[in-house]
Amino acid sequence: MPKPKFITELSKHLSLDLPGWTAQKHLMPEGREREKATAELHPAAVLIALYEHEGQWVFPLIKRSADGFAHSGQIALPGGRREGTENDIQTALREAHEEVNILPEDIEVLGKISPLPIPVSNHLVQPIVGFAKSKPNLQPEPREVADIFTVSVKLLTENEVKFESWNFRGRDWEIPLFMINGYKVWGATAMILSEFRELLIRIDGDSSTH
Repeated sequence: MPKPKFITELSKHLSLDLPGWTAQKHLMPEGREREKATAELHPAAVLIALYEHEGQWVFPLIKRSADGFAHSGQIALPGGRREGTENDIQTALREAHEEVNILPEDIEVLGKISPLPIPVSNHLVQPIVGFAKSKPNLQPEPREVADIFTVSVKLLTENEVKFESWNFRGRDWEIPLFMINGYKVWGATAMILSEFRELLIRIDGDSSTH
């Protein structure tokens, strides 16, 4: 069975030069530390799991449980720390299975976008892009996931970046973010989605010239 045109186009763009830091930094919060020796960071991976739903391409995001750790209560892609001898793809698939019940065997990996250092939690996160051949039966792992919701590719590409002033460390900082389903998506997740969004815009641009 042939792949959907969108998936074929996305696969092609993932194999070309990526937007990388140029796109990531558009959603970088003011005051965020970018540079840290990669060797000091623990490898981690997240999954952008695309599937068709009601005529649109969507992927899930999660609201993390309020566990008191560095990213407590934040919006994120399913994912986590690498374990043992895993590679990035194995990590992303395992974590997505554990957190939201996406079956690894249902995912066809299309490629990777640029890794992102997260100094606050000492991780180097590798985003993996995958295609779910059928709609996943999404179920939250209650200790880690408070909510699951989906984002359409169309919504992400049309979403305007908003800015808010947040006070911490005794001063106000400018925080860029996406508003999605009533949630504020900021920090590392927004930076990853900023690059993915740029890829999607490139695909739209290519399609319009055909």
